[in-house]
Amino acid sequence: MRYSLLFTAPALLGTLHLNVLSPVPGPAAKATTAALAAPGAILSNAARHALLARANLGKLWQHQPQSGTEDVLNGCFGYDGRRLEFVFTTVRADAKSPGRYLVAGKFRCYGDVTPFRGSIELQQVQRLPNEQAGYAEDSETKVPTYCATGSFALQATSPHGLGGQFDGRLALDFTLAPGHRAQLATYTHNPATRNGGLLFDGQWREDATAETAVPALWKQGTAVTRQVLARFDIGERNSFVNPKYARVGWNDFWKNDEWWAERQLARR
Repeated sequence: MRYSLLFTAPALLGTLHLNVLSPVPGPAAKATTAALAAPGAILSNAARHALLARANLGKLWQHQPQSGTEDVLNGCFGYDGRRLEFVFTTVRADAKSPGRYLVAGKFRCYGDVTPFRGSIELQQVQRLPNEQAGYAEDSETKVPTYCATGSFALQATSPHGLGGQFDGRLALDFTLAPGHRAQLATYTHNPATRNGGLLFDGQWREDATAETAVPALWKQGTAVTRQVLARFDIGERNSFVNPKYARVGWNDFWKNDEWWAERQLARR
């Protein structure tokens, strides 16, 4: 899984450097953020509700214990590229609202681990055109590729760590396997997801009344820029982090650290 995600890194953060690391004006940041725009035909409300009822898209961002650190969502917080990591440990579909999911998990920033709760709402689904779907020329089975877009709102549930709340937009590319089992499409040409997979693009505020917001973006796999990855060699699986980013949390990218797991106290 990691190998396919690595290919998305340069394309992702060629634009991340512009969107996340540029200043965000204070009062204007409180305005509702426009939805991420994906190419392709928009499914009708009835078709969207039917698809969401058949496919459990929430599983696409829920952490799977057997994955270890493979499906941790990595990204950047603030204006200096500070590393931000998210793990969704619980995802539950809202039976009263199709496309809405109640979520919980933990995030890590500045070395602190903070639990959170919140909601994710998928408001639109589009079928990607072939040129955005990223099919290989010799592919025999071209199943439809979709992009779901919507919004998220996550609130820290502990005063420890960063605290505050995250909100913004998300987009995810996926296909439906036999039996309507959803799978992430990790390599596409979709600008809404920045070339495939799952993308959260938003901001952080200290509280609901804060006039200023700090940009935050995270994605599955290696959501890092060419500036963070000083050298890239897919064949040897070597990825060297630029030393200047060590001070903002990128010095241990390959460390197998399940930081979100509950620590069991030893019994005598």
